[in-house]
Amino acid sequence: MSREIQLLGSPVLRRKSRELTPEDARLLEDVLRDMKRIIRQEDGLGLAAPQVGESLRVFILRPGSLPELGVRWVFVNPEITTSGAEARHEEGCLSIPGIYESFRRPSSVAVEALDEELRPFRLELDGLASRAVQHETDHLDGVLFIDHLSPVKKRLLRGKLSAIRGEAARRGQLA
Repeated sequence: MSREIQLLGSPVLRRKSRELTPEDARLLEDVLRDMKRIIRQEDGLGLAAPQVGESLRVFILRPGSLPELGVRWVFVNPEITTSGAEARHEEGCLSIPGIYESFRRPSSVAVEALDEELRPFRLELDGLASRAVQHETDHLDGVLFIDHLSPVKKRLLRGKLSAIRGEAARRGQLA
């Protein structure tokens, strides 16, 4: 099975993902292999399993992209707690190509997750790393960054969003 980026309109992007269990180890290995290939190919910062068609609670951040992550790049079954003042920054998404918008998110996050070997870890992050973790965790809950935009912004983007949904339909992702 060759996984590909799911575009806006694909139902998997709007589902709450299921947690992984130790019995999912082989599936996790398979999904992570494809996710790592896709994130390199697309030059993305982060990628969640729903974005490659798998309704699983796992995301990755591009290895080596954020020094504050250290060796951590795989986040399985993440739980986050946000804190700090809200900061406005621009975000984009591989599932909504070509659209970048600014909005507010809390500036800090504490994340508890499992790594690729299903070993627990905890990180406290600020800045871009915090924002990336929040963005990818949203994906696991069926939330897209455009959901954080004002109704006016969404209306202004309607044509572009419709075109992306059309491409998803052409790829057969709406079934």
